[in-house]
Parts: sequence; C-alpha cells; structure tokens
Amino acid sequence: MSESLLHRYYPTETARFFDPMKIGSSAKAADAGAELILTGTKFTTSSAPWHYPDGRVPFRGALSLLLDGADRPRAIVETTRVEPRAFANIDADFAWGYGEGDRTLDGWRREMGAWYRAEAARLGARFSDDMVILCEWIRVARRFAV
Repeated sequence: MSESLLHRYYPTETARFFDPMKIGSSAKAADAGAELILTGTKFTTSSAPWHYPDGRVPFRGALSLLLDGADRPRAIVETTRVEPRAFANIDADFAWGYGEGDRTLDGWRREMGAWYRAEAARLGARFSDDMVILCEWIRVARRFAV
C-alpha cells in the first residue's frame, strides 16, 4: 500500500522512496507525532545508527509515508536536510524544530537522552553523549485525508 501511494503522487521518483516514518514507540505517540508534523510544529527528527542495519540512511530528497498510530498514511514527507551530529552537539534550533516537550535544548537532551539510552539498553547497544546520531529536517510534501 505504501509504495502505491508514493507512486500515485510521485510516479517517476522510485529512487527517492524511503521507509515509512512513524514517530515514537506507541500508537498514541505516533498519532501525536503525526499531528506535530502535519501542523508544522515538528520539522526535525533524529535516529541512531542501529535504526539502519542495512546502511541505507535518509537522504536529502527522500520521500517517506508518514504513518499514524493505526498505520494509516497521513502524508508524504520529504527530507530536506540530513546531518550527522554527536548527541552532545545538538543545538537549540534543532531541539526547537523537534516540536516535542518544552522545545528547549535542555529538555530535548533530557528526554531524547533517556529515550536513546532505553532503546540502546533494549537492543544491547551502547549510547553516550559522543554517539553520532542522524539529524533530519523534513517537510510535508503531500497530505492525505483521514
């Protein structure tokens, strides 16, 4: 279903298709994350190296389906910028663009640090402030009615 929707709106852009995007680790978080992206409040996101075991990482121009908590397509999202950064080197502008929590750098480091630490522990991976994460800037390219 996801590939057919992308083909419907971007029929000649097969090379740009990327994995569907779903924010958070629960249906409730995915619904909230989708709404933040759709309203333009959230325009940055990040991911850890373990999210890409095949080595295929997001790239500028990549198109992804944004899914809600029920796995319904809500939009096509385009990656506009990608930059690897050490967790400790995230700045206030990136934290603000995340659109979550209090949108401060301290809040982002606290909440996302806890999330990355918990996920690393669950996967048997290592997390530190020096770990390089992939920072991504996104925009809504096409909305779907729900």
